[in-house]
Amino acid sequence: ELLPYKSVLGGIRNFKDFPKIDHKVKAEEFRHGYTDFEYVYLTVLGLALLHTNVEEIVRRCNGKVYTQNPGVQLLEVTCGMTMHGDRSGATALLRSAPQSLIEGFRLAKESKRGTLQFFREAFDRKADPCLEGRMGRILEYLEKHSRAAPGASSTTPPWEDVSLGPIPDGAKPDFIVGEHLRVFKNECTWRWAQAKGMDYQTAKAVAGEAAAAAEFEKLYNADTFRAAMRARGIVAEPCGVQWQTDTGIAYDVAVNAQIERAWQQRVPKVMVRIGPKGWKYEIDFSRRPPVQRNTKTQKERPIQRLEGVASRPEKGKLTAVELEEAVRYYIDLCTLPPGPTTPSWTLA
Repeated sequence: ELLPYKSVLGGIRNFKDFPKIDHKVKAEEFRHGYTDFEYVYLTVLGLALLHTNVEEIVRRCNGKVYTQNPGVQLLEVTCGMTMHGDRSGATALLRSAPQSLIEGFRLAKESKRGTLQFFREAFDRKADPCLEGRMGRILEYLEKHSRAAPGASSTTPPWEDVSLGPIPDGAKPDFIVGEHLRVFKNECTWRWAQAKGMDYQTAKAVAGEAAAAAEFEKLYNADTFRAAMRARGIVAEPCGVQWQTDTGIAYDVAVNAQIERAWQQRVPKVMVRIGPKGWKYEIDFSRRPPVQRNTKTQKERPIQRLEGVASRPEKGKLTAVELEEAVRYYIDLCTLPPGPTTPSWTLA
């Protein structure tokens, strides 16, 4: 839908064929060196990549400024934009941004003014290019045109419904699972609403009725919840591996897991952030032994992989046993319907 308007929106200036995300474009670059077409294309592409990677980005977000926030750093590398990860509502914005874009585009398709007006109204390359700045224009468009549409109602859930609330340090597994369960149920309601062609709030009310329970529980049950928790990386798989420097300094849990994943996937190099200020280092597996390289000074330090080390779950993660016990707890409370493969002993 965007490509037919390439010339109208200024064409391509900085790429050979189509825009690609190769770095975080700054405000001045967008304002003076990019076309409207490039800005819209990069924003749409960035939000599509956010949709694909949102769970990993959210998992890494720690509520701190970008230099100390692995989630924001991953957002910059993956999606080409930054955000204020230390502000309230950051997680909600990450989860809702891609769907808000889709909702705006849907309204534009139904409008007599068409999609070109959407690309002109909902995108502004002179605005702040952070995620909040880009979404501000899209949300303004949504508010304006949703109210203008006769009989319009929102098909998207409120941010807080599909966003995890703060999980304090030392939170018990029941608390962690309960928060994920709340979000999962709302996500299932959202999917069910789309399948049934109704708005989110109506679906939320109807899903709790006895007549709809059997159908809704095909999406929302203990089995689908377990699968979602594993797919989102909430269940810590004990790898028993610790990466450390040649001087014996071990990497923290999150960085250790990132290095181990890259090693298992045979990725030749991986970028990590280390220390309180988020210093950037490159882990180079092509060297023997592998090395940690400072990207500014190019100074290298050998690193090593130790097996058989007792592993610790990252903050906000659970062991498989903790997940299963919490699932049984919520089944017993009749908060979570048992799935077809739920062991009978959980129902006793």
